[in-house]
Amino acid sequence: MERIGFITKILPDNKCKVLVSRISGCKGNCKTCGGCPTPEVHIEMENTVDAKRGDYVKIGVDSKIILRYAMFLYGFPLTLFILSIILLNVFFPKLKNIDIMGFIVGIVVMALSFFVVKFVDKKYAHLSTKAMFIEEKIKEK
Repeated sequence: MERIGFITKILPDNKCKVLVSRISGCKGNCKTCGGCPTPEVHIEMENTVDAKRGDYVKIGVDSKIILRYAMFLYGFPLTLFILSIILLNVFFPKLKNIDIMGFIVGIVVMALSFFVVKFVDKKYAHLSTKAMFIEEKIKEK
């Protein structure tokens, strides 16, 4: 997955701020609705191609990092949801209304797992910049 970015500021230590439009679900070009507004975000990146302010650059994305993060983000709560239901059925097989209780326990455990995901996301947010890198200059100002 590649994106086009615009260099807005050159920072010390060979870094730069890049303006990138976020990816929308429908790619922002639906003819029936006129397109979704896609907000733009500034990303601090390593300036590996000696780009100057006003240059357009091609931004590459490491799919492995993105896929691992998505698997954790969605898979961890789902795994805990299913695991909590299974464990409830294994340890309390004779519990009255076990299906309803399993669902309630699963929802509670899954809700708690979102706090874990939020904590991990905050702690390792700086690693998200490693998933994106400047591949090349496309057009100079």
